[in-house]
Amino acid sequence: MKKRLYNLTILISFFASTAYAQQIPGLVASNYGGLYRATENPSVIAGSRYKWQVNLGTIGSSINHRYFVFLGKNSLFYPLLAPHSKDELYGRSRTMGSLTDKNPIYLASEIRWPSAMFSIGKYQGVAFQLRTRGFVQGNNVPEEIRNLYFKRLDTGLAEVARQEWGDFNLVQQSFSELSASYGVQLLDLEAHKLRVGTTVKRVFGARIGYVKGSVKDFQVRQVAGTSDENELVLNNFSYESGYSQANQKLNLGDIFSSDKYAAGWGYDLGVTYELGDYWHNKEEAFDQSPTYLLRLAASLTDIGSIKYRTKNSRVVTGSQEQAVIGQKELEIIGNEGADGLMNLYPATADTTLNRNVKLPQAFHLEADVQLVKGFFVTLAQTKRYRPRTNNPLDLTQPNVFTITPRFEDEDSDFAFPISFIQGNKKVALGAMAHFGPFFIGLSNINGLVKKGGARGSMAYLGFSVWKLKGWKK
Repeated sequence: MKKRLYNLTILISFFASTAYAQQIPGLVASNYGGLYRATENPSVIAGSRYKWQVNLGTIGSSINHRYFVFLGKNSLFYPLLAPHSKDELYGRSRTMGSLTDKNPIYLASEIRWPSAMFSIGKYQGVAFQLRTRGFVQGNNVPEEIRNLYFKRLDTGLAEVARQEWGDFNLVQQSFSELSASYGVQLLDLEAHKLRVGTTVKRVFGARIGYVKGSVKDFQVRQVAGTSDENELVLNNFSYESGYSQANQKLNLGDIFSSDKYAAGWGYDLGVTYELGDYWHNKEEAFDQSPTYLLRLAASLTDIGSIKYRTKNSRVVTGSQEQAVIGQKELEIIGNEGADGLMNLYPATADTTLNRNVKLPQAFHLEADVQLVKGFFVTLAQTKRYRPRTNNPLDLTQPNVFTITPRFEDEDSDFAFPISFIQGNKKVALGAMAHFGPFFIGLSNINGLVKKGGARGSMAYLGFSVWKLKGWKK
């Protein structure tokens, strides 16, 4: 026994040096994650412990500590609201928290609509899911700019002396996807199990708005004749602002219109291997919990793109020798995004958007060891897959390495993910609890209570029902 555990430890240590962890911690590692795990690795649908599972509804979003002050203001869905509303988006966006510290900015929201998974016999399974996803990404936005946006320009901020800036970009995208997944178990030996799976997804209702530009230098100065008002001064400001569809109220009949919203295709691939047949419950004849010592998994997700060719798109470019932004202008940009910037500054060129934008392609690796029956430790990592450096409109996700201790059984899970996000100085400490049909989780509890470092945490809440497969000894 000692020799087997020693060899297992050596294997885990080797795998962890190259493993890539999940973006969303918690249920995604659980053997009872079902649909929630399938979005990262579709192979889990094969040989599932569920006869069927239905997700009745799940929401997730990156928030900061201010979110709880404005609870009920729909601020949780800011990235999803941006294409269809101008109502207090500036205030709502300030309740969102970036999952990354300083650079880049990364906000995300997601709604998982009613979806289902079904087993076909013992070794096959299918799943059908509908999700709506929203992202806000930004690169090279100085801390001083982020601070004045968060604290406002009419609250008596300290002045900021002139300093260099350079190129920057801010991008908001949202879309829905309808996916179909299939998984099959290829190997079912006593101590060896191998599963593979794939997902095909149709992306629709996609909308993008963005600003990219360059500023030679900037400063924050006090407005003459006031004691608590400031203004942001941008020198040698050149800009490109664009959208695929002007901000307008959501009409469900329009989301499939190619004139207004873009579409695309994507796919996922996954494989899972289980080693060992050790942790048996000799007192319970109908125990379906896993008996493996080690589970290895790898997957590629969101491989594909969105084609923006909408007729109602617009892209403008321009430049200002000096642009002065006060609180009023800041709120216009915050509420209206790219549309607002177009209305504030004149354009020297006006054209349409014709661009292919990549989905947030990622490569995931995972090693999951069962130390005692029902207690697991997962080592995992998520890494961007073939990112393009010359297209800031491409969707991405943070590179993350995660260690997740967890307890699980058929009716409950408790997980405590410890995430190391590339570029962040502080470790994210999370927690997830699953009781029967409900689950709730946070990826970065310390990010909600501390002002330093990354100020955001992914928050999740979901509800599902299921039926386990019958099993005989």
